Amino acid sequence: MEPKSKLLATTSSQAQGACPDHMKDRFSDLPDEVAHQILSSVSILDLTRFGTLSKKCRELYLSTPSLNFDEFNNWNKSSYAKQFKLLSSLDRFLVRRRENKIQCFRICWSLSYGKAASLYNELYRVVTWIHMAVRCNVEVLDLELRIPDTTRLELPSCIFLCGSLRSLSVHCNKILTAPSLVSSTNLQYLKLTNVTVDEGLCKWISCSCKCIKELHLEHVEVENITMESSSLESFSFVFPSYCGLCHLNISCEKLEDIHIEWRFASTSSRSFKFFAPNLKYLKWIGNLLNNQNLGKLMCLEKAEIFLKHGVDNNDFSNVLEVLCSVCRAKVLILSGEMTKALMREGPVSTPFDDISYLGMHIESLDDNIVPAMVSLLRGMPNLKTLYIKSDPSIFIHKPELKEATIELSNGNNELELARYMLEDAKNLKKMVLLYSPQQSTHIRVVNESRMNSVATARVVFQEKQRK
Repeated sequence: MEPKSKLLATTSSQAQGACPDHMKDRFSDLPDEVAHQILSSVSILDLTRFGTLSKKCRELYLSTPSLNFDEFNNWNKSSYAKQFKLLSSLDRFLVRRRENKIQCFRICWSLSYGKAASLYNELYRVVTWIHMAVRCNVEVLDLELRIPDTTRLELPSCIFLCGSLRSLSVHCNKILTAPSLVSSTNLQYLKLTNVTVDEGLCKWISCSCKCIKELHLEHVEVENITMESSSLESFSFVFPSYCGLCHLNISCEKLEDIHIEWRFASTSSRSFKFFAPNLKYLKWIGNLLNNQNLGKLMCLEKAEIFLKHGVDNNDFSNVLEVLCSVCRAKVLILSGEMTKALMREGPVSTPFDDISYLGMHIESLDDNIVPAMVSLLRGMPNLKTLYIKSDPSIFIHKPELKEATIELSNGNNELELARYMLEDAKNLKKMVLLYSPQQSTHIRVVNESRMNSVATARVVFQEKQRK
């Protein structure tokens, strides 16, 4: 009976809010920074419960530097009384913390759709929390606010004046007013999602964010973006659907990574220009423009170009201009439309001597695209890896073009590509051809090409298994 009585005593002590000795000693012996690291992944509700266990737990509860207010959206609207009680308890928690440092503060909050007085009281509390975080020298602030369309939100100016703030993320379906240009900030990371901004914000970033390293704009409504920065290293503008952006101008000497997803119905009155001599990674998805200037990207390591012509423009005449800008890349990945556009432009004269990896994402190897692929391949003498993703077949070249596997479809395009590789790929050692019984005549055609091959590739024919 003694073990059972001890168990009951332990259970009883836990129910009364006391921490068992073996548990209390383990956690109390941890350095504060280790305990805080553990508590950083705990929800605010569990953190509050933890703070009732002992005096030491209460000290850690009130001093933990990472706070996450993001789990109340499903129940804080059940009644005004419960909502008011919740807001008051969170207020008291932040007041009791006094000025203990807040390193990271996340607020994910949906404002109630109710009486105006209740709604504005709720919004006032959220803004007050932001003020408290600024007073506690917050370094990382993440705001995800869902606010009724009829309610206006203006972020407190103290955010942009906070000297300790290094990272700011704002996700909110509202207009974001540009701060005063006289306010300087130490921000290194800025992410805006689902907000509407004007050119004043871009000007503020260019003039006042002297330490900014990463800038990410997702679903941001803006007419023009002009960005000049001597510190920016990573930039993205992602708007998967059609957007109203007209002009995108980037001039950032230290920029190394840029990701653009920009789609529009009309190419007229739109331009894309950037100066980034040290760019290493470029990903561009959307529509080809009539007016674009990427310059010479001499440090480029990887370029992914997935462009289509605009609804009002079938002209791909400037596709070579884009490829000339990225010709120094070591890794190049193109969409099918880009490859077809190359064929329409005629033989590719641009040298791609530095490209070691070429990827093509295309719908199918049809009669229009294979000649363009062959033309492109002939201009890449140092190509080591070729990856072609198509439907229904996938063609992969392994490193140094020593081995290739091709699955033949009903047409002749894969066969022509195999013949080209056998005749021109000097380092090719082995080729595996997967064919169906009705394609047995292709064996003779491939053997003839192997006799004319500059390589000594071994060709293996494998009959495809019937499904």
